[in-house]
Formats: sequence, structure tokens, C-alpha cells
Amino acid sequence: MEQKEFAVILAQALSNVASCHSQSYPQGGDTAWGKVGASYLAFALCSLPSQVLRTVQYQAKEDYGPVILNCKWYDSLKAECLGGKKSIQTILPGPDGTHREATVTDELFLEMLDFCREG
Repeated sequence: MEQKEFAVILAQALSNVASCHSQSYPQGGDTAWGKVGASYLAFALCSLPSQVLRTVQYQAKEDYGPVILNCKWYDSLKAECLGGKKSIQTILPGPDGTHREATVTDELFLEMLDFCREG
């Protein structure tokens, strides 16, 4: 099975879960916040520099406003992104502009959601 970039998986999940709660992202907002989440994971797993992570984060917030995310939605997001598993293999951005395969655990996934909410 071909792996998707995690940013795409997260963007779709953010959009779906927000929609289930009668909220929606502006055009491109879910994609921008999906990239923020993937960048956080890449920072934790693939040596993405913190300045790159912060740039992606600040740009998403400036262009699209804060992430639309309630901590009560975490279980739904985790189920959608991880498929009910404790971890998944996915594609994350690498520090050199390439893509890297990495294992995202459910604990790291929840940490990433906190980062997005607090950012």
C-alpha cells in the first residue's frame, strides 16, 4: 500500500472532524495546519530544524488564523489518522527538503495536536 504524506492525512482529518462539529477551515487552512502537524513530527523524528517548524507554524496562523481544534476531538482525529493502531508508517518532511519515512506513535500524535492547539 502506498504511503501518503502525513500532512495530507492530517489535513483531511482536521477538515472532516471540524465539519462534524459544524466548523470549517478557510480555503487552504486545513492544508496549512496539516503541514504544521507534519513539521512538528518531522522536528521530533527527522531532525527538521526548529526555525523551519516555527516558520511553517507562524505562516499558517498568519494566513489562516488559529487551528480549529478542540481537545475533545483528539480521539476522533487519532482514529482517523492512525486507523485505530498504536502507530503508523508515514512520510514526513526531511531537513533537506526531501521526504522521510517515519513511525508516528499515538503518544507523539497527541503531543503534535497539543503543539498545534497551543501554537
